[in-house]
Amino acid sequence: MVVLTGELKADLIGQNGWEHSEPTYNLRLGGAALNTASVLARLGSPVRFVGEVGDDRLGQWALQQLEAQRLDTRFVRRLEGALTPIALAEVESSGDSTYSFYRSFGPTQFQPDKGSLARAQWLHFGSGFAFQERNVAGILELLEIAQEYGIPVSFDPNLRMAVDEGYLERLRQYLPYISVLKASLEDAKLLFPLVPSEPHRLMEKLSELGAPITVMTLGAEGAMATFRTRMMRVPGVRVRVVDTLGAGDTFTAALIYGLMKQELATRIELITWEATRLPVVLAAACHLSALACTVPGVNLREGDLQTWWERFG
Repeated sequence: MVVLTGELKADLIGQNGWEHSEPTYNLRLGGAALNTASVLARLGSPVRFVGEVGDDRLGQWALQQLEAQRLDTRFVRRLEGALTPIALAEVESSGDSTYSFYRSFGPTQFQPDKGSLARAQWLHFGSGFAFQERNVAGILELLEIAQEYGIPVSFDPNLRMAVDEGYLERLRQYLPYISVLKASLEDAKLLFPLVPSEPHRLMEKLSELGAPITVMTLGAEGAMATFRTRMMRVPGVRVRVVDTLGAGDTFTAALIYGLMKQELATRIELITWEATRLPVVLAAACHLSALACTVPGVNLREGDLQTWWERFG
């Protein structure tokens, strides 16, 4: 069972919307952790989501969407009197995306159920959700439980803007619990603005944060990882890009899936792993992430998914 915690929001996705007098938008359920959860479920992993929605129509729709994706929703709370968050995503002609967020939960504290980690074999969290003050205590509670039971924990910063000292202080609070740190090259540049932008220099800085496995994605150029004193790199996969929405989250899903296939049942097993298969896991994640870029949104074609699974699954 993979447990993921994060934000659930209604995504309004527009294609070059402001370049037209009457922009149109498609509605889908979004959130970085949710995107990762959805892909993991399609890969056949049992998945549980821990989060919140409002008690509005969007909240009810969100729960229906989660259930349709075969996610365990028992630990998704509906907050009385709250509105479900909305994100406006603009996909440019290049395939790149920009976001505007409208959040409405206010100061109400995130209070995950302690039973949400029952039978968990992996816990994943990250993004801005992990750094909103209302969520921190609840996330730390989950991390403490994961540590007590030896559950591996992965983290994806998924940054949208430069960070301040408050962010770094919170990150340092999370780091002792993190088994796998997955970041993008853009994340690393925002975390370390004074470090030269060469990937290997940024990879070194990321690995200094201390996670047993550190992974950095390089977009079309592939991915890098460090494990103990080893640094490795795998090439990317060239595709015709439609949009990049959810590509990083898809990579994260394939990374978690691949690591779990190595039968790393506990954090200790992950730390003591020989990692001879890590380059293969990274290559598989790059392939699935590239396929995600060939379709709008986080909507992998069934045929592509089957072909990937036959090769890497």
